[in-house]
Amino acid sequence: MVGEKIKAIRMEKGITAKELAEKADVTPGYISQIERNLISPSLAVLMRIAEAAEVPLVSLFSEDEKTEVVVTTKEKRTKIRFPDTNIEYQFLTPYSRSKEVCTQMEIIYYKISPKSWGSPCIQSHEAAESTYVLKGSLEYHIRDEVYAVNEGDCIYVPPNTPHQLYNPGEEDVEAIGVIAPAFY
Repeated sequence: MVGEKIKAIRMEKGITAKELAEKADVTPGYISQIERNLISPSLAVLMRIAEAAEVPLVSLFSEDEKTEVVVTTKEKRTKIRFPDTNIEYQFLTPYSRSKEVCTQMEIIYYKISPKSWGSPCIQSHEAAESTYVLKGSLEYHIRDEVYAVNEGDCIYVPPNTPHQLYNPGEEDVEAIGVIAPAFY
């Protein structure tokens, strides 16, 4: 569970719950509740915790570190649905809990529910992002522009570009996203 991973990472790094809480801008009691799996933190809080612990976000969900050639079968994909998003992620590439060992890119298969935003807030990250739409139509809201990415289309978004995804359709959007370098 996420709470156990956060505690394990915190302990590995020698960080107290109070120090992690201060860096992540939450209370020590909130960290304690997360670590004991009593609450499900939002994506925004998980991102702050990962940043405070200096690990990729996906490491909060990882099983084992991979530093060699790896085949990820459909059944073994890491699947994540954050409580405050309408996206289901399936990680197609391996990842690591260490920024020094993490892959150069992250490839993610994801779905966004109909008539919904991928996340409640605008995202911006230091990685370049590219998305290929497998099914449906996806809107990328970037600054004051809306880019329609239809089935079979691809979009590239440079690093540090604020953006938000929206599914305007009546069915799930299915897409493959590539993020390089990996930041999850």
